[in-house]
Amino acid sequence: MNKKIISIICATVLTLCAVVGGVVFTGMQTIASGAQMTVSVESPTVGKDDEVRVLVTASSGEAMSYVKADLTYDPEKLELVGTSTDLATGANGEIQIMESLAYGETERIYELTFKALEVGATDISLHDAYIEQYESLEMVSLEGDYASLEVVVNTDISEDARIKELMIAGVQKLEEKFSPDVFEYDVEVGVDMEMFIYSAVPMEEESVITAPEDLMLAIGENHFEILVTAPAGNTQTYIINVTRLDHELESETETETESETESETETESAIETETETESALESESTPMPETAAGSETESETLGEELLGAPQPYSVDETEPEM
Repeated sequence: MNKKIISIICATVLTLCAVVGGVVFTGMQTIASGAQMTVSVESPTVGKDDEVRVLVTASSGEAMSYVKADLTYDPEKLELVGTSTDLATGANGEIQIMESLAYGETERIYELTFKALEVGATDISLHDAYIEQYESLEMVSLEGDYASLEVVVNTDISEDARIKELMIAGVQKLEEKFSPDVFEYDVEVGVDMEMFIYSAVPMEEESVITAPEDLMLAIGENHFEILVTAPAGNTQTYIINVTRLDHELESETETETESETESETETESAIETETETESALESESTPMPETAAGSETESETLGEELLGAPQPYSVDETEPEM
């Protein structure tokens, strides 16, 4: 008895499943003769800032009365800029295609135009695709598809990804040390600088500069990378190693003043030493004055030369005549 009851229940369940299955799957087939939807690109590569066409094709061996599909893409690498029909709508990474075909068609092609934004590989994916058969009105689920695209550096526009001016708060006279062709720097800041604050001017106005995510400065060594993306899409990274001291950074102006003062003091000392040396040399080369005795002898000799030798005294013995 129990076996009969169980058999009846199982039969009933199987019958219900068959009925429900017929209701459910009659309106949604997963296989149809030649029915498919594909996505393709006119070229597997595209230059940055150039446009590329993408084709979405729905086809079937039987006439279609309805087409529906969703597409997704990376909005950071591609931008939807145009469609061949208002029936394909969307933005920011998602597009939906929906169209009713009143007279039934075996193929429909939808053209999408994208602009390449960033260099790199990306995909355009098609999913949740369905078509409705014109005669039977049956909905057919189609397999997904995708197309790969490589965004490359555009050689027709500038590839200069350098920085022409760089300033960092708390770093003294960096402009004198900075060069666009030097890509790594070691700098010091005082304890009062708690954040990495900088200003960078690219060589090309259309270049994009990406700042580091974490700009806080810890005591000690800190590492930052400044990414520059050129209009063509190529990049250049500048590495800034910042040492935050545990005390205030001494002003270079004060250091220069102290150095100048020390230099002046050394110069004055050298001049004084040189003067003393010259005075000593002059003293050694100057003749000593003669003694008084020597002066008197010299005077007597001079007098004799002027007056002549002394004559002996004589008396004329001849008396004068009266």
